[in-house]
Amino acid sequence: GNPYLRPEHTVEREAGIDLVAWNNLSVQVTYSRKKSTDQLHAMPVPAAYGYPTQWRNVGTLEGSTLEGSIEAQILNRENFRWRAGLVADRSRFQITGWDAPCVRLGNSFLCEGERMGSIYGIKILNSHSELPALHANSHGAFAVNDDGWLVPVGAGGSLADRKWGTTVTIDGKNYAWGMPLDKMRDDGTLWGPLQIGDGNPDFHVGFTNTLTWRGLTLYALLDSELGMDLYNDTRSAMYNPALGVRHGDGDQSGKAEAERKPVSYYSTLYHGFATTSAFIEDGSYLKLRELALRYDVGGAGARTLQRFGVQGANLSLIGRNLLTWTDYTGFDPEVGQQYNGDYSRIDTFGYPNYRTFTAAVELQF
Repeated sequence: GNPYLRPEHTVEREAGIDLVAWNNLSVQVTYSRKKSTDQLHAMPVPAAYGYPTQWRNVGTLEGSTLEGSIEAQILNRENFRWRAGLVADRSRFQITGWDAPCVRLGNSFLCEGERMGSIYGIKILNSHSELPALHANSHGAFAVNDDGWLVPVGAGGSLADRKWGTTVTIDGKNYAWGMPLDKMRDDGTLWGPLQIGDGNPDFHVGFTNTLTWRGLTLYALLDSELGMDLYNDTRSAMYNPALGVRHGDGDQSGKAEAERKPVSYYSTLYHGFATTSAFIEDGSYLKLRELALRYDVGGAGARTLQRFGVQGANLSLIGRNLLTWTDYTGFDPEVGQQYNGDYSRIDTFGYPNYRTFTAAVELQF
């Protein structure tokens, strides 16, 4: 326990504009700033305490959110109406005070000046420009392979040499041929964890359409987050050599001879279950979040129902999470939206969002 804990304190200021024009167009813009002090975090403590962490007031967090929406009645005819809306928002939060030693928790690094949502881990090199000064004159001894990773091939060597299991010496430093490299300091020593991704989307946007024709109403919602990184921990686990590299990437069947790699290549990327940039992916997506069709019973059907005391009736069919468009290789980019205690987006064996279908009958008496 900690008898010195204090309540967190948050102050939020908000300003907005709400405009309506021609009775069929509305625009809203809202900006808010928030500051939270005495934030509680479970901080690591020495083993002598008898438990691994202790809750402490250590952080000050500041951030802002900008949100805007526009809604318009595009068509309004006697038997047909079309209404559309667009909403978008963007948020950023930063640690502006940290009354404790900086600490890495999971995939995050908590320290003054750090942006919440940043992903930290081991940087795997993918370009010659990332080589240390030690190899400034030896770029030709390295090559970018078909997976996009920078690997050592030796002076005058190439990827076609296929010298797996051998060692090459470059500027006095020994490397395993063809194996991906970690980010190094200028003297060739390895860096510790670096920022390898940002889980904050550039913006989140939703687009709605409502079409009404006579008694039928069709509603559709498209939902999207763009420009954020996600750590695919599920994919990383499938690179575990102890499990035999179960991920499809390790299947050499059907690959050209020049593209085949040994199991040790994938275990190098796996890095003993450490967080590496090899498993950072673009988590952007577009989803058909909801599609709903409703029929309001009218005419002769309504008159028949009124004989039984029913004043109104409608039938609905609703589908949710119907389609997803994304380059993310996991099951669902939204799996990584839970901030798993370490504040960064991580897909760690979570179930994808369910696709659901609902049918409803509503009677009004």
